[in-house]
Amino acid sequence: MGVSALETLHLLERSYVFDAVQAPVADSDSLRWVGTSLSIAGMPLLVGEGELQEIIETPSVTAIPGTKPWVMGVASFKGGLLPILSGDVLFRNRQYTGRVRDYCMIINRSGMHCGITLSAVQRDLKFPIEQRDMDHPVDADFAMFCLGGFKHDGRFLAVLDIDKLAADPNIGDASASEIFSSKVNSDD
Repeated sequence: MGVSALETLHLLERSYVFDAVQAPVADSDSLRWVGTSLSIAGMPLLVGEGELQEIIETPSVTAIPGTKPWVMGVASFKGGLLPILSGDVLFRNRQYTGRVRDYCMIINRSGMHCGITLSAVQRDLKFPIEQRDMDHPVDADFAMFCLGGFKHDGRFLAVLDIDKLAADPNIGDASASEIFSSKVNSDD
């Protein structure tokens, strides 16, 4: 006598049970820090997920005479004007003379809406939160704007704290320098 359809179904089910691979167990107990790996003025950094508005190609800028040296100028961005800051001058206090900085990150915080040029953009990375090292030394030019970091591929990636950066009065004040202001006033 032949095998019924129901018996065939049971046999098929048993064979699948023996051949089945266990589903991977998600490590839900471990919190993960997620962010973008990038470089400013040659310094490898991490920026937390949601901290940046976006990363764009560095737009053409129109210079604004008399502003702070790190202000490259303003660019048209999504129907408005966006100040573009040189990451090299802002953090290292010197102009970069090599390859053009192709990308910039857009920061949109209360009191600070600007683009900062990047020397490199790598990729998004994830780290177990317990691996964050808050005591590792950070480059002096970036230390006041960083909050710990993670080790990745044999190097330390400091976490750039955008809120600390936005709160710095020197960065927010891109108005004309006193030297330029005194020259303008002395010509009157």
